[in-house]
Amino acid sequence: MIQDISKKVIATWVTGFHKEDANQLTNLFSEDATFVDPRFPQLKGKGTINDYYHHLLSETTNWGATIFEGPYLYGKDCFAIRSLLKFTWRENNVTIDWPFVAFFKVRLTDGKVIRYDEYWDTEDTLRRLGIKTWGPLPAYVKTK
Repeated sequence: MIQDISKKVIATWVTGFHKEDANQLTNLFSEDATFVDPRFPQLKGKGTINDYYHHLLSETTNWGATIFEGPYLYGKDCFAIRSLLKFTWRENNVTIDWPFVAFFKVRLTDGKVIRYDEYWDTEDTLRRLGIKTWGPLPAYVKTK
C-alpha cells in the first residue's frame, strides 16, 4: 500500500514544483499536517503550508532535479527521498543544484501527508545562492 501511495505523492510533488503550482503542492497535505523546513519553526496546518509554498515559489523558479532517488521505504506509513534539486533564486538569478533529503509520513486511508520533514544545509545554501540571509521570518511563521 505505501509503495503505491509514495509513488503518487512523489509524482504529484515533483509535478507541482515543475509547474510552480503551490495549490497542487498544498493539496498533498492533510488539514492538520506538520511541516519542517530547517529555516523555520515547525509549520502547522494546511493553510500555513499553502502560505509557505506560495512564498517559496515567489522566491524561486525553474525547479528540477539532477539526481532523484527513492522513495526509500522505511515504515508502513513513511518514506524518504534524496535528491539534488535544481532551482533558480529569483532575486539574483542564481541557479544551484541543492542537496536535499525529505521524509514523508502519510495517512494510509487517503494518502494525505500528515508530517513532512526536509533536511538541507542552510548555511551552504546561502553561500551558494550568494545571499547573506534568508531575511525576516514570513508572516505565516508562528514563533510561539
